[in-house]
Amino acid sequence: MEQIRSALRALIDSVELGSLPSLGTIVDSMDGVAWLLTFLMVAAIGVGTYFALSTRRTFVDIYDVETTPALLLEELKRDPTLLPPSDILRKLGAEATLELLEFGDRADDPAWRFRWGSIRNDLIYLLSQQNAFGTIYALARYYRSEDKGEPDTIRIRRTVLIHKLGITRFLQPNEQGAPSELRIRHHPSEVIGDLGFQGSAIWLIPDEPASPPRGPLLEMDPIEFHTLEAVDIHIHIRQTPMIGGGFKISLEKRREMWIVVKEEIEWAS
Repeated sequence: MEQIRSALRALIDSVELGSLPSLGTIVDSMDGVAWLLTFLMVAAIGVGTYFALSTRRTFVDIYDVETTPALLLEELKRDPTLLPPSDILRKLGAEATLELLEFGDRADDPAWRFRWGSIRNDLIYLLSQQNAFGTIYALARYYRSEDKGEPDTIRIRRTVLIHKLGITRFLQPNEQGAPSELRIRHHPSEVIGDLGFQGSAIWLIPDEPASPPRGPLLEMDPIEFHTLEAVDIHIHIRQTPMIGGGFKISLEKRREMWIVVKEEIEWAS
């Protein structure tokens, strides 16, 4: 120990502290470049200290396998483009994906809905390709077609309406404020019921005349039954006389529940 103390004392004595320049001498010798570099160094230290103190939490990596579905769902509600649709379904599962679909249909932010549109379509398609009971039941709940005691024709038409308009089943009025109208062309023996459309709904037999529309118009054709568990139905949506589209929607009945399995665009204007 005595040797260590002697070595330290000799090291301290060898440093000529008196030869070091004073603070005033250093300040007097600094030019503009030196002052600029000093300012930048102090600013960098200050910014680093601020962020070190203000970002003490650990940021969540949505690709982390440990991220919980509930936490991921909240992140996707803020930005639905964080993950591809296949990863969303795999990480969330059917029930949480159902919650995301219903949240998206009710969202009001135009920018969010613009990003959400294609993701919604892909999620519905991915759900429809699975045949597990939980997935089918979740999708049937989204389409409001899980009541097996309700007539199939009502469940089919409601499913198509939600598939195209979302669970709100609402179509914006035109620029003049005229409300939208739903016209349902049906077989005379078909059961007439409530589809939940947010506007006037008129049931017409195929050849029955109708007055010219005043606002946006949706028309649903008679249901085409290929089998008792596979149908097609055509729906036309016209926002204005010049803007609209026609669609062919194919549905299948799985485990007593109707789901959309395919959609084709027939025309657009």
